[in-house]
Amino acid sequence: MESALWIIPVLGLLCWSISWAMFAGFRAVPPAAGAGARRVSVIIPARNEENNLGRLLASLRSQPDPPHEIIVVDDQSEDGTADCAREHGARVVSGTPMPEGWIGKPWACQQGADAADGDWFLFLDADTEIEPGGLERLLALGRGEDEVHSVCPYHKVRAPYEQLSAFFNAIMLLGMNAFTLKGARAREIGLFGQVLLVSRRRYEAVGGHGPVRGEVLENFHLARDFVRSGATCHCWLGLGTISMRMFPEGCRDLVAGWSKGFVSGAGNTARGALAGVSMWISGLFVAAIGLAMLPLGGVPVRAAIAGVYALYVLQVYFVFRKAGRFSFWSALAYPVGLVFYHVVFVRALWRLRRGGTIRWKGRDVG
Repeated sequence: MESALWIIPVLGLLCWSISWAMFAGFRAVPPAAGAGARRVSVIIPARNEENNLGRLLASLRSQPDPPHEIIVVDDQSEDGTADCAREHGARVVSGTPMPEGWIGKPWACQQGADAADGDWFLFLDADTEIEPGGLERLLALGRGEDEVHSVCPYHKVRAPYEQLSAFFNAIMLLGMNAFTLKGARAREIGLFGQVLLVSRRRYEAVGGHGPVRGEVLENFHLARDFVRSGATCHCWLGLGTISMRMFPEGCRDLVAGWSKGFVSGAGNTARGALAGVSMWISGLFVAAIGLAMLPLGGVPVRAAIAGVYALYVLQVYFVFRKAGRFSFWSALAYPVGLVFYHVVFVRALWRLRRGGTIRWKGRDVG
């Protein structure tokens, strides 16, 4: 029995070692160096974002060099989103009902782009917040019209339940296929949906959001359209540049928010990234199962299993901290978060397979 237990640390260590290839290209938005994008229209699609929007708009106005224009597309909100936008000096575009075949966010983004007169578009989710000097760093990325840049905002965590978002954030980072050893040269790179910087010319060349009008995760499909048009896609980490706090309303919102997109995300992730994430998760489970089987082995195998688990804790913590302000305790007890991730995934998949929908922002997302 003890000899069979050695499979656990050997397999776990193998997966742990190979997984580092997925993390080798983590990079934050660099300091601004020289002029970048000019005449930038900031476009913010917003539905029922009264409680979030003010922080983003205030952070934009506090930047040393504010953008050319700030457009908030009020996507038929049922709260004071439009009033909040006007109070902060933003230009409000009142969203019209979705045409057939369109869903909420792509339609809101398209309306914002149609109303904008800048040479560059910076699409921002309403729950993000620009850090001091962050706008300058973001716009400095826009030096070539044949490049598209997206940023994953740094996840601010305040309430204990928000620690449960750790694996969702980590796997979202890895699923972009942009932080491997190949970096921007990797095939099938995705884009983050929260922050997108693109020139008007490049955006219009692919037809804007029209070709992705019905996609829940429009960012994945936009990335493919941009690449097919000859552009290079770049992904960055938002630490020190832009942050977000997701789902402050509670755990129910957290479950609904992650459910609406990541089942679709699994189907749109590049095969290589999906294989890498699957291997990493397998290694995580192997190490966790090994910990539960410690009493069955002698001292050498127990030490090996415990050592591999410790290595995974450190690796998980490294990835978590790249994504957000997640605690060491979340990494130490990572099996809890990993099980929660899979429960939410299976629940969402089961509901969608039965013809159900996910409720989000007062709308059904199927």
